[in-house]
Amino acid sequence: MSAAAQPARPPLSRDSVLRAALAIVDREGPEKLTMRRLGGELGVDPMAVYRHVPNKSALFDGITEVIWGSVDVDGIDVAGTWRDELVGVMRSLRDALRAHPRAVVILGTRPVAGPELFALLERMLGRLAAAGMPANADAAELLNILVTYTTGHVLAEAGEPVGGETDQPSDPGLSLSTHPHLAAVLADGWEHDPDRAYERGLRAFVDGWRRAPEPGERPW
Repeated sequence: MSAAAQPARPPLSRDSVLRAALAIVDREGPEKLTMRRLGGELGVDPMAVYRHVPNKSALFDGITEVIWGSVDVDGIDVAGTWRDELVGVMRSLRDALRAHPRAVVILGTRPVAGPELFALLERMLGRLAAAGMPANADAAELLNILVTYTTGHVLAEAGEPVGGETDQPSDPGLSLSTHPHLAAVLADGWEHDPDRAYERGLRAFVDGWRRAPEPGERPW
């Protein structure tokens, strides 16, 4: 096919720039994302990228928008209490984060602001209110705690270790004489299961939540 017959490249847009940036992060990690690298990914001069995102900071903020926008809140099918709704929402958030493990550190360290996140929080609060949880400061506090918990859990579960994979042995060989308590736990059959651990922690937060105490009132 001649050069003249090549199909036209779709016009560049902010959305296409952000999704290409996320694709680079997914493959290579955030440290490899540069405007030059992004221009090469899109097949354009790097200066063309600046017409849609002014700098690298805005690029990372945009990546968080894309991921927040991928959280499927409306598709959650839960018929129960607001606690059940909240568990479903957090599971959906975890799924969205696990789809982009190398980008989780970006979400965990960028300012929590932007239209996609605000739209997501509005839908979350709306579902919770419909299930019986009032949209108040307590609800916002619980959402913030659970989003932080979920983000941190996925980072620990799927994030790449700093400095590469560990060379520590998988079996530490603990003995009752040197580490009696740890050895007893392992002898009892404990094994790390990230799905089970996440679910237990999530339920502990949600089921144990109480309203904030009034001034002078003891909590709990």
